[in-house]
Amino acid sequence: MRVPSATQLLDTWEGALAQPPAQRALSLLAAAEPELTHEALAALPLGQRDARLLRLRECLFGGQLQLVVPCPHCAQLIESQLGTADLVFDGEPAFAETHSVQSQGYALSVRPPASTDLIALAGEMDAGRARQRLLARCVLDARDPSGAAIPVGALPQRVLAELSTHMESADPGAVVELNFECPACHYSWPEVFDIAGFLWHEIHAWAQRTLRDVHVLARAYGWREADVLALSPTRRQIYLGLCRP
Repeated sequence: MRVPSATQLLDTWEGALAQPPAQRALSLLAAAEPELTHEALAALPLGQRDARLLRLRECLFGGQLQLVVPCPHCAQLIESQLGTADLVFDGEPAFAETHSVQSQGYALSVRPPASTDLIALAGEMDAGRARQRLLARCVLDARDPSGAAIPVGALPQRVLAELSTHMESADPGAVVELNFECPACHYSWPEVFDIAGFLWHEIHAWAQRTLRDVHVLARAYGWREADVLALSPTRRQIYLGLCRP
């Protein structure tokens, strides 16, 4: 994995502004791993994708994450610091792209969810329907106890529930939950941590700060954007300090 330059990161940010979240995550990875095709990145199991996004975050901003979440019970904002080492992203799924699952006498051939699935489900507002569509995409073949092929929608609810649980546990890092407790009302709750959304928020804020720096230094010294971006962070801050009255 390479660390994108400031120019490359700004270009990636600008190009991803109009993209849906799942596509933005792929754009960020493409900037850090240009040797991989878009198709290869999009086919990565979500646990692997998020492990790579976490490494990119470490390269860009370090290993400490500052989280701010509202308490669902009293709306108090909770601040928490988290190290990337505290997040379990081993990135290695417990099964290959195609895996056999036996449940209640049914034989299933499944694959782990990938970014292609998230992109296909973008805009689906009904959680139950999104779950059904995801399973239909990830179940490559389904056989009833007699060996006859059946559609995913015909599987019993118990089988679908076991399959969902199996897929979540088989791809470590695909879903990461953090536990919070509100110091004000002592309410405790789990919350899903989305590294893709978290990293995009940080890059968006970084891009806006960087462009403001470019604006100030270009007006003060007549430099081009490329000149400002080529400065080290330390020198840029010194020049910005000199521009202030």
